[in-house]
Amino acid sequence: MDSESERRLRELRLNLAEVCLEGRVERIAALCHNAAGDAILTMVNSGVRHLPLTKVDQAVAERCHRILSVEHDTARKVSAYLALSLFSFPHSIERSFDLVDVPTPLLATVVKSLLAVPLFFTRDGARRRALAHVEATVQEIHKAVTVIDENDFRKEVLTGFMDGYGVSSIYSEDVPLRELAQRRAELIRMYLELTGLLHDDEPLPRAEGESIVRLGILCPGAMSETAAVRGHLLGLDRNVFQVIAFVPDEAATTVSASFEDVADDFVALPVNDLNRAAEIIRDENLDILMAGANITNTCRFPWTLLMAQRLARLQAVMHSCSLTSGFETVDIYINGVLNEPDDASDDYTEELALIPGSSNHYVFPGKQPAPEELTRERIGVPDAALLLASGANFFKIGPDMINAWARILENVPNAHLMMYPFNPNWTTHYPFKEGFLRFVQERFAAHGVTVDRLHVLETQSTRAPILGVLKLADLYLDSFPYSGAVSLIDPLTMGCPPVVREGHTARCRQSGALLREIGLDVLVTKSTDDYVTVATRLLNDHALRREMAEAVRDAAKFARLGTDGIGAEVGDVLLAALKKKLKTAVI
Repeated sequence: MDSESERRLRELRLNLAEVCLEGRVERIAALCHNAAGDAILTMVNSGVRHLPLTKVDQAVAERCHRILSVEHDTARKVSAYLALSLFSFPHSIERSFDLVDVPTPLLATVVKSLLAVPLFFTRDGARRRALAHVEATVQEIHKAVTVIDENDFRKEVLTGFMDGYGVSSIYSEDVPLRELAQRRAELIRMYLELTGLLHDDEPLPRAEGESIVRLGILCPGAMSETAAVRGHLLGLDRNVFQVIAFVPDEAATTVSASFEDVADDFVALPVNDLNRAAEIIRDENLDILMAGANITNTCRFPWTLLMAQRLARLQAVMHSCSLTSGFETVDIYINGVLNEPDDASDDYTEELALIPGSSNHYVFPGKQPAPEELTRERIGVPDAALLLASGANFFKIGPDMINAWARILENVPNAHLMMYPFNPNWTTHYPFKEGFLRFVQERFAAHGVTVDRLHVLETQSTRAPILGVLKLADLYLDSFPYSGAVSLIDPLTMGCPPVVREGHTARCRQSGALLREIGLDVLVTKSTDDYVTVATRLLNDHALRREMAEAVRDAAKFARLGTDGIGAEVGDVLLAALKKKLKTAVI
């Protein structure tokens, strides 16, 4: 963001705050419901709250705080809250009013503001506080729409929830999220029912003597999820399973091309007509419907809304979903034994079905691109330096991980770090990247790590430049608590040893599961201190690092990473679950 753009954004924010502080509900509502969108949420989502406050900003924020603490008129409090939400994050605001007291025209915007957590975090413990705030807010929303039997109230609150809920930046925390997922699922179902989009039909009985299992896949569009679904389907017994790939009509040709070798039929779904899409799926008379994308982080995603309904005899998800779906309509969650802790079933509303080993098998469509021929000079790294690399995503990076990386660079003064955090698989737009990178630089500077030792690779259209960097790199640093998954395949295939930290919940164990399965347990650590120690030792010991690089190359080649599917194991689990669901011993 250049200085002029920042100046204009700040000016617009102050003007919008003053409108809110006037306390005229009708005027604020007009700004929230105009044809161009919700003006308040557009400003909130611009990244403006990550800018440091000026003295003028602080004065306006103090006015808001005073109104919230002393004002008796609820409409004035709500208006002040909306103004303050332009400057502060919701987990740091004392609200002092209940949802039931919010003027109806402002309900949806207030709910969206309550759920508008930061995109990244710069203070220790802030992500955990933001997650706790969202959990409490969703609980309040759930209670409000359950207790208040008023159609307009429910419609506005549920609309705000559906538009505002998003947990990509906060579910990195290594804590159980079953209750949050359940309440979210119930709220989505309430919304679908309220809007006439909920259709649960009891599937017809299977035809007598039918031996083919009809398996429908809601295909993903993101490359990482595509690689995961392909890895889960390759090896499936095609004499038993008929695979129908459902693709979004907006991108039917491109998505279909990625599944031509693993699907028997393709069906385009009108993603803007949910009723029609549900009818099309029901008409396919599916035995099994599986979501191939993450249906757990937002609410409006069409695949989420379809899986919330009963459209097949058995409905399933796999680890493309970062946590339990929470939906009663999803029967099983398939994962690997190595991906889950002993008490894993407590984290799921679905029945947890485990396959041997890990579920982290990924097969990219087409041939792997050749690494781009790069030199250290071209990427700005001295020839004599040690090069660390990390594809940890923007949303996964927090102060704890940056501090660990800074400690490693502090321990090894000739080490440089190349980050590529802006993966297009997560989002096509990363607002306020400058502020994020400034935060990283400041944390590094606190450990005596100069800015010239940090390098950033922007979003790439192919994996070739990333493979080129990893071919030069000496060590790969995985993300934590939310570990890497598909992103770990590239360093492994390039022979770049990764250091990972294993957590407790499944989303924090993916890298560890993958490395344990291919015999690289030595690179799996259990704590941040061990993570820093192992990385430091490998960087300082050239012979050990070379030995580990050779072991990584051998393991990757032996395990056929990037080419080996687990369809046979997944098929066994699906058949067993279908028999159990249908209460039959034979399919």
